[in-house]
Amino acid sequence: MLKVSIIVPNYNHSRFLKKRLDSILNQSYQNFEVIILDDFSSDNSRDIIETYIHHPRITKTIYNSRNSGSTFYQWNKGIELATGELVWIAESDDTADPKLLEILVKPFEENKNLVLAYCQSNRMNDNDEITGTWLDWADPLDQEQNFKNNFFMNGQDYIEKYLIHKNTVPNASAVIFKKEVYQSLGGAIPELKTTGDWEVWLKILSVGDLFYYALPLNNFRYHSNSVIAKFSAASKVTDSRNQIIAMYNSYIIFLKKINNYKLLLESENQKNFYLKKQVTYKIRKHIFTELGDDIKMALTNNWLINAFFLIKVCLQIFYFSSIKLLVDKLQSK
Repeated sequence: MLKVSIIVPNYNHSRFLKKRLDSILNQSYQNFEVIILDDFSSDNSRDIIETYIHHPRITKTIYNSRNSGSTFYQWNKGIELATGELVWIAESDDTADPKLLEILVKPFEENKNLVLAYCQSNRMNDNDEITGTWLDWADPLDQEQNFKNNFFMNGQDYIEKYLIHKNTVPNASAVIFKKEVYQSLGGAIPELKTTGDWEVWLKILSVGDLFYYALPLNNFRYHSNSVIAKFSAASKVTDSRNQIIAMYNSYIIFLKKINNYKLLLESENQKNFYLKKQVTYKIRKHIFTELGDDIKMALTNNWLINAFFLIKVCLQIFYFSSIKLLVDKLQSK
């Protein structure tokens, strides 16, 4: 039987932590170890963790003396300590069906080329209420409705069809992967605070097969402090796109190392797509913020000043529109 190392990175999730740990320890598949990593929580997470430290499945508990600043430092630390062949990053605010491990470990025993398996996820709110699934997350890319059924797929085919365009694996708690492959590819990049998991899935699936299980065995909690909620905030749109562009840059470097020019070309195209969106957003933001005072002035002063400011606004809009056209031309070459 394959051993699973379950990494539980926690930061200030005391209100969810007991249910998370119980959902791990009550798995029907019991060949696992649990490594708990607390990232200097300021709530009572430590008190809750201490009630579990004598459980025979919990092999290591580490409390950071300062916050690491990125959950991906915790991923790398936990996997370095892991003794299992497979890894499950069980995020501390989620929960799981008791059969998650049983169902997702089995394909690794059947397919030696398998490097990653994941299942569909439920949407779960702060109050543990299931409000739907994440099936529609992949809908724009899934014209064949593949995600309604279980499937094995070559990893590079999965990347080309889905993952290069969007992180179709929205939650790490739904994923099991091979430790050896993760480490051989350099692990996670902590600086990619909101896209580090996406970059990890891309690298892992570049070298092996994938299994997807269509029923939701993972309960992905969506709340105001979750990473995906922060990532989706309108005020963070520039930072979010910068993280995506940085992720593509990292993956492009990786693809050059393994001489995968087919995926390299697609990655370059996707990066340029986000660069174009970023430039367009900045131009739009400048027009509606920097020019706001000029527009107000034009609307409130006499006709001569009015005409002057309107001409100024028109010239600046023309200038920034010209920049956008130039960017479009350069990216189309």
